[in-house]
Amino acid sequence: MRIKFKKSNAPYMLISLVFSLILFFNVNSQNFSQLISSETNYEESIQNVPINVLYDSNEYFVHGFSSNVSVKLSGANRIQLNKEVDPDTRDFSVVADLRNLSSGTHEIRLKTKNLSSSLFATIEPEKISVTIEKKVKKEFDVSPILSSTTSNNGLKIGEMSTQPEKVEITTGENTMKEIDRVVASVDSSKLTTDQASIQAPIQALNASGEALPIQSDPQNVTVNFEIQTPSKEVSIYPIQEGDLPSDVESVKIDLNRTKVTITGVQSVIDQIDSIGIPVDVSRIQGTVKKFIDVPSGDYQINPKTVSAQVTPVFKKSQGSETNSTNHSSSSTTEDVAESDDASRSSETSATQTTNSQEDSTNQSTN
Repeated sequence: MRIKFKKSNAPYMLISLVFSLILFFNVNSQNFSQLISSETNYEESIQNVPINVLYDSNEYFVHGFSSNVSVKLSGANRIQLNKEVDPDTRDFSVVADLRNLSSGTHEIRLKTKNLSSSLFATIEPEKISVTIEKKVKKEFDVSPILSSTTSNNGLKIGEMSTQPEKVEITTGENTMKEIDRVVASVDSSKLTTDQASIQAPIQALNASGEALPIQSDPQNVTVNFEIQTPSKEVSIYPIQEGDLPSDVESVKIDLNRTKVTITGVQSVIDQIDSIGIPVDVSRIQGTVKKFIDVPSGDYQINPKTVSAQVTPVFKKSQGSETNSTNHSSSSTTEDVAESDDASRSSETSATQTTNSQEDSTNQSTN
């Protein structure tokens, strides 16, 4: 059966077909745009991406630019994006190509290298300023310096020396002319009394004390130093500790010295004028000599030990006093009796002598 169309309907059919096609392409165009936009919604920002500078390092020395930049990556491939974000799996790099440039200061546009075609990169900053100089080398003596004459922990630093005493400096031809001295800069806040040396980085300074761009071999040296810590003498005194035995009335404590030397941070030792030495007397039974450690704090003590001689004074019992009194009275009575007996004996002897003399006289007369 054949369908017949009236010629009068043909224009309407043509118009309907055109509108259908327009509607079809409009809807699909929107879907395509949404698809494209949904594929570019993954973004990651990466900080501190190193710049790979391409130049003849045997001939030139370059400086004057930051060695790191920030990179923002975007793309539809999430797996590839994560790979480039991780520095351990990263393929791309940021390069500054100086190979066709001569000595002088140049502005260089940074580019990415080996970046996947599925990702887009935005580098910040896009350009860097680079100074190119002829490369030169020279040996310098190293002078150790401190960030301050007194460190944060109150220590004063005495004589310092470096090992090695000389280093080789590599820099640009013009920069080399500006070098006034080469130093090993010591951060004094990191010094303690327990160490005698520290590692310090090498710096080249101009006449104004400003650091210059250089490469040093070696990059660090050992700085040996002497620490001059404040010290002073303080008095020491005994402190009786413990209860005395029942038969001891008191004790006498004699220290072998009256002063010790303390060393430490100035603000600490300024607060100390004397130190008490604890002496245990709880078991004293006779004169003893004890060696005692001097109490310490946030400072050092010399000497660390002193000796103390402890002499007890025993109590006198009541019975001992009575016996002593009676004995003293008896002794006095006996002495008096003996004295009387002696007097009587002397008188008797004298009488006998007188009588004998009288008898002799009478006989002579007769």
